[in-house]
Amino acid sequence: MAFNIMGSDIYLPKQTWKGEDFDSHLGLKPGTSEHKYGVEKRYIASGHETAISMAGEAVLGALKNATLHIDDIDFIIYASATHHQTLPYDAAAVLAYLKAPTKLTSVDINSSCLSFLSALDYAQCLFLAKRHQRIVIVSSECGTGITLNKTTPASIEVATLFSDGAAAFVLQAEPSAKGFTGAYFETHHQGYELCQVRGGGSAVNPHTHSHADLLAASQFEMNGKALFRQMAIAMPAFLEKGLQLANINKQYIDYLLPHQASHRAINKLPRLTGFAKHKVVNNVAQLGNQIAASLPINLHLLRQQIAQSREQISSSEKPHTVLLFGTAAGLSLGMGLLTL
Repeated sequence: MAFNIMGSDIYLPKQTWKGEDFDSHLGLKPGTSEHKYGVEKRYIASGHETAISMAGEAVLGALKNATLHIDDIDFIIYASATHHQTLPYDAAAVLAYLKAPTKLTSVDINSSCLSFLSALDYAQCLFLAKRHQRIVIVSSECGTGITLNKTTPASIEVATLFSDGAAAFVLQAEPSAKGFTGAYFETHHQGYELCQVRGGGSAVNPHTHSHADLLAASQFEMNGKALFRQMAIAMPAFLEKGLQLANINKQYIDYLLPHQASHRAINKLPRLTGFAKHKVVNNVAQLGNQIAASLPINLHLLRQQIAQSREQISSSEKPHTVLLFGTAAGLSLGMGLLTL
């Protein structure tokens, strides 16, 4: 017992910034954001667009594509890194937005950029335990609000990197399906302080810190060079071990779908992983790093690409094996396999 993907959809904010918009905002020489940081386009939430509204619209689209209604769902998992607010939890906010029936079970999962992979793994376990018939996973991120104000030389790359958006997937129990297999995770906690938002919890107490301290603690901080070095060291051995545990050879994997961490990281993946460049899904120039929404947004686009290819050749060609892989603040690494 596992699951099939019945439908998926994404929501991308209406406002977009191009490289020249970042150049102007950050006071950079024209062309810097595009040529140095790989920016073609970023999606910036504004006005009425919140993480919850984007999540709700993505869920409605995914349900429509699955020819289902919210009443048909048993369980919803909100899998994201940034919060709409501290309390209540975000899955409840999405259900309120959807005016969903009270029978739905719901939960938040936060493992930073790996939240969607963690949610897939959790859903797989629930299906194996025969707990639910249909599950919705939704990831939604409004990260640009805590990154766009970066103007120091060390943080300009951060400001040009992030983008907002949401994605939702409808999963349905199916006895003969594989679902999410080969799940493997590691947490290299030595890198815990390399990527963080310190505010919003007990670490920076609002009763003992100044307003300026609270504001600073609410901003995204990253030591990009140190983070990349640690990731580059850990990644090859992690992937090798994960593939061995999954009992699959690289040659049988059709696509490597990575978290779109950065322009530099994506371009180095073929050398670091041994996967051919044409197998690596790379949309970071057009979409940026959408935090936990990055993997499901790109997975939805890959599903569309595969479906269109099948329609063009009027064929039900063999299933495609996709290796989802990512790194996250923590420093955590995760992977797993889907068949599309």
